[in-house]
Amino acid sequence: MPLHCLLAAIDVRHDYFADGHARHLLFLPHKDTLAFLRRFRILQHANGYSLAIMAPESQLLELWSERMDGGEPRVLRFDVHSMDAACVYYTGLVGTLPHRDEDGALPATLLPAPAAATAPWATVAVQVDATGSNDFPRWLSSLGKTYRLRMHARSTIWKYLLTGDWGGRILSIVDQRGKVGFTIPTQERLANGQRALAAHSTSPIALRERPLQCFQLCDITRASAPVLVRRLPDATPQRLQHQTVHGDSAHVSEILVP
Repeated sequence: MPLHCLLAAIDVRHDYFADGHARHLLFLPHKDTLAFLRRFRILQHANGYSLAIMAPESQLLELWSERMDGGEPRVLRFDVHSMDAACVYYTGLVGTLPHRDEDGALPATLLPAPAAATAPWATVAVQVDATGSNDFPRWLSSLGKTYRLRMHARSTIWKYLLTGDWGGRILSIVDQRGKVGFTIPTQERLANGQRALAAHSTSPIALRERPLQCFQLCDITRASAPVLVRRLPDATPQRLQHQTVHGDSAHVSEILVP
């Protein structure tokens, strides 16, 4: 088995997930990139959130000799796809930082993605020789860098639909941390004809695998304001809808409370 060394790695973070790593990603090389990888027997190791590009040590000199492609620096291109159908609901922006990350990872270079239903989340470009120095020893010492891509959770208006019999109480949704406000619950008729009390968050809230918020339903009919529900359910990605809220179009997460 020949010895391999790391040419470069692509690491994808996603702040929807509790540990910060993305999930269920595929890294698909473009056709010309795949042909180049096969010609030099370069391996790809992926684990759902990162890709390691490994080259045989015996091929490094020849690989460096083809660092240019028709007068331009040779670039390896990978489309990043998600195998999780819910990814479209809980993902908002995809991009990179303009500087090194806290652990030294470099911003990934992104290429324009086509506007199509099957388009990837991102197309990442990695130069074979990122030094541009035309110096083989310097190139060798530069190998093994990590390039960082960041996917950010979608922020939505949380809409609680209180469908139970609340006995004419005056209700209020309260954030224990005091950071998020909600509108006063008002009557709304649902698509099935059922009536509910609807309350919207006054600002968008980021979707999270493990939400940090703790919203309570309180009865403010009396000054003591007893708590009726100690922890209201959190928004789930699949309940995402596009609605008009206070005259503006918005992404809304509906949450049923029986």
